[in-house]
Amino acid sequence: MNLSISEKIVSSWAKRNSVPLGLCAKNIKATYIWNPGGFVNQSYQITDGETKLHVKFVKEEMVSSLLQWKLVNKQLTKNYFAPKLVFEIKEEVLQGYPYGLVFEYFDGKALYTISNPLPFVQKIIPLLNKLHQDHYLKELISLNRAVTYADTFKEEYITRFKEDLDIITQGKQLLYFVKDNTIDWMQKEVDNIQEMVLSHPNFQEEATDVVHNDIGWQNVLIQQHNYCIIDWDNLTLAGDAAMDYSVFLWPLYKTTNFSYIRDYIEQIVGKNMMERMALYFRAKLLDEVIDVLADYIEAEEFPEVKQQTQKRAREIHQRAIQEYRKLYN
Repeated sequence: MNLSISEKIVSSWAKRNSVPLGLCAKNIKATYIWNPGGFVNQSYQITDGETKLHVKFVKEEMVSSLLQWKLVNKQLTKNYFAPKLVFEIKEEVLQGYPYGLVFEYFDGKALYTISNPLPFVQKIIPLLNKLHQDHYLKELISLNRAVTYADTFKEEYITRFKEDLDIITQGKQLLYFVKDNTIDWMQKEVDNIQEMVLSHPNFQEEATDVVHNDIGWQNVLIQQHNYCIIDWDNLTLAGDAAMDYSVFLWPLYKTTNFSYIRDYIEQIVGKNMMERMALYFRAKLLDEVIDVLADYIEAEEFPEVKQQTQKRAREIHQRAIQEYRKLYN
């Protein structure tokens, strides 16, 4: 995919829709936003030099998720510091991406880049707790299936692990730094974690939590004393709050800061959820071992960001696999 051509296509589309977007047509420029976590969706910043907007395009399989975000956007913006929806895109602007949404652009830095993240962490933990119990959101979105916490774990990690391992197996000739027996080990470790989850009594309870489902620090933007939580397209009604907490607290796990707030977290979530969080932390580290290798392979189709994506993926994989084997083998 040629990103410079894609930027021109998005710019042309924005100029044609400048009035509803609130932009000055002659000055519009679109810039691709690199997402180091993968290439499932495509995001762009569009600006006329004064106003900035964030455009997100999705493939067919993700349209329903974005439609859900549109449905609950006002509630998310009001109560959970989500970006405000500006415009709905119902045409295929980019080939293979039939739908999209445009949001106000929050010009902030990702939480992981700031020097003192702990005050924001302490603010967001109660906010997540509120989200996980938000009955009004459940009323807005109908749900006709009952699932267990084991089901949500499988959907979040096991299924994705197996999809990533298929990509890795098919493209392993590109992974010069990964041995065949390492791929075999990863497959066995996925089976091992799945067995632990299926046999753990706390994972057999019904999953009824409203979860963001991707609350990593790259999705929390900081601007002085304000913050914005982005990427709500994976919002789930029958999820596990333990997964949200494990993803959000992951950068602090195994640090003195986590020890500092552990008791505070346990008072909010309870011991059963803390036990599930322990397995989610393990899966999160294995995800850093596996998922980045799939990103490494998929980056071949994005030459403009290939080098930086593959460098990042290789470094994360090599660090994470050493840490995982040290902790769990």
